[in-house]
Amino acid sequence: MTTFRGAFCFADDSVALISTAMYRERVLPHHRRLCDALAGSPTSPRGIRLCGDSTRHFETLGDELNIKTFDTGFPVDFGAMRRELGPEVRLQGGPHVDFLLRATSGDVRDEVRRILKSGVLEGGRFLLREGNNLAPYTPLANTEAMYHAGLESALILAA
Repeated sequence: MTTFRGAFCFADDSVALISTAMYRERVLPHHRRLCDALAGSPTSPRGIRLCGDSTRHFETLGDELNIKTFDTGFPVDFGAMRRELGPEVRLQGGPHVDFLLRATSGDVRDEVRRILKSGVLEGGRFLLREGNNLAPYTPLANTEAMYHAGLESALILAA
């Protein structure tokens, strides 16, 4: 039997429903067992995908489980997350799924620029992507606008 050891990522869409105190008491011990069993060393890189507003748990997850990658699926303040978690943590996210579905391509460009100017790029560990998923019938023009606004911002920062 082969045992996986190394980087480990998992998801939990329910912790958004509980307080940090309840998370620490009722869920953290199970997350710790899961991570320790599948990620090997407590210093192995770990990541988590969280839907809903779970930002109140991010510091605990980082400190207690060595989570170094946070994939967000809810509109979050990316600049505040960067300031709280530091430049060495990788953040993933972007415009919310419903926003991408309903906004104009100009609004999408503006939102991407706003996110990228928030301070989230400090340390360079940010992956711009749709925030959660793409809804059916999301206009191609909106995904293109997100891509091009991200690319333009990257080129400006590289200059």
